[in-house]
Amino acid sequence: MKKIPYGISDFKRLKTENFYFIDKTHYIEKLENFPSSFIMFLRPRRFGKSLFIAILEAYYDIYFKEDFEAIFKDTYILNHKTKEASSYMVLRFDFSIVDIYNVEETFRYILKLTLKSFIRRYDLNIKFKDENPISMFADIFDYIKEHNINLYIMIDEYDNFANKLFLNNKEDYLNIVTKKTAPFKQFFTTLKAGATGNNAPIKRMFITGVTPMTMYDVTSGFNIGDNISLHPTFHNMVGFTTKETKEALAYYKLENRVEESVLEEWYNHYKFNYKNSPIYNSDMVLYFIKAYLGEDELPREMIDINVRSDYSKLRSIIYTNKKLNGNFKTMQTLIGGEHITISNLVQDFSALDLIQENNFKSLLFYLGLITIKDRDLDLNLNIPNETVKRIDIEFLKSALEVEKLFTINISKLEEEFKKFALQGELNIFEYIAIQIKENTGIRDYIYSEQTVKSMYLAYLSLTPYYIVKSEEELNKGFADILLKPLNPYVEYVGLVEFKYIKREKNRPTSKTIDTLVKKAKEQLDDYEQDELVTTFTNKGLKLQKVVIVFCGWEMVYCQNYQL
Repeated sequence: MKKIPYGISDFKRLKTENFYFIDKTHYIEKLENFPSSFIMFLRPRRFGKSLFIAILEAYYDIYFKEDFEAIFKDTYILNHKTKEASSYMVLRFDFSIVDIYNVEETFRYILKLTLKSFIRRYDLNIKFKDENPISMFADIFDYIKEHNINLYIMIDEYDNFANKLFLNNKEDYLNIVTKKTAPFKQFFTTLKAGATGNNAPIKRMFITGVTPMTMYDVTSGFNIGDNISLHPTFHNMVGFTTKETKEALAYYKLENRVEESVLEEWYNHYKFNYKNSPIYNSDMVLYFIKAYLGEDELPREMIDINVRSDYSKLRSIIYTNKKLNGNFKTMQTLIGGEHITISNLVQDFSALDLIQENNFKSLLFYLGLITIKDRDLDLNLNIPNETVKRIDIEFLKSALEVEKLFTINISKLEEEFKKFALQGELNIFEYIAIQIKENTGIRDYIYSEQTVKSMYLAYLSLTPYYIVKSEEELNKGFADILLKPLNPYVEYVGLVEFKYIKREKNRPTSKTIDTLVKKAKEQLDDYEQDELVTTFTNKGLKLQKVVIVFCGWEMVYCQNYQL
């Protein structure tokens, strides 16, 4: 059985050391036929970008020419070799290793190290005039032009350190990226010069990253080539399609042991063009397979710890002038299970303009925190899967806690939720309500059923007992919250319906509350009949139907309800 290629981005090693491989080499042909030689390709973290750039390097680099057949054995491209195969010297940069606490020095060091390694790799007779990276580039470009050599520039994770720098210290970000003398800016200015004019030394360029934000701040956009990130032809160039995911499960003999819906719920539904079918995050799928085979059961932790990026530092983007801004409302809407809209994704925006709503939505999209749901007049965006929902919730929770707007005892939360899971007790809902009422800083942000629901969804999802679904379609309606058992020892499945009364001077009358409760009970009765719910009750789980009514930030009704 082939080894699982989790975390492997060395293509030669992957192919020569018997790792499982899903063939993406037909995209080499598509890229070569694309009417641009300078390409930028963006995807969220841990989506297979580094492996794909390693495939390009192995294919085009004359350094691997003698090993070409061994490396590309059993791939599409071996029998469809293009005219440019093994015809370039490749200068590849990886900026994921830049130290954000010593940026300028380590950035220059990596440039010098890479350029010197390039000279040694191809045994070029180049004497550098000095150790300045820009001068070293000039020496290499002169040699390339003089000897009529094809040069391919590849940059992996171009914005990795810049993104980290921005989230840690905006002033340092500006110093390294935007100022005229900034080394990162000089680097891209040099590349642009090397890719323009007659007999330009750089013939091709391929750049991977996560967002267009840094490129905009460095060069006002990728203006020497094409950003193909949203192009439908290249949608599946990284990540796994449904077919590829099924093939991987079948190869490791898991197709009859794992319900496809489990992987779909946790790792699927990324769309980078509304015309394409959704894809899986490939690293997440490989993590799952590795963990399942290691434990011979569903992993206790469905989320790979390496996917949990420090998105919490984005809190500065949703908090301005000592108040949560419109970006916070956007996050509440998403966590509440609803979609947000945008006319078109912004493909060029500055890190300094994220207070603008469309820029913030586009940033969330590029980070993989939301994805394309569908399109009507506008693009509709939502959270793709359970993994991302929990990351988004951690982001929101961190923002509330750091700004001292809302804190909650997670141990107490789990203790109360455990009582619901095992005995069907409702203390958990009352506990969260008490915290909302007592944390006065959050009151200004509790102004609708949606905002109340988003708080419950956020904090209930921090526990390991349930997958907490919102706006789940049940029997032609949409349930506010479905508590879908995740832990095998859970004895109750839950349906929760919220109703909201706007806060006024006078408390709501009993008649007003009773009318809302009656409506909620009717909805719960309908949801109960859905096959998704009866699947659990037919297995012996008990159903708790819960009606909750809030008036402003205060709970005024919370009861379970049975027919």
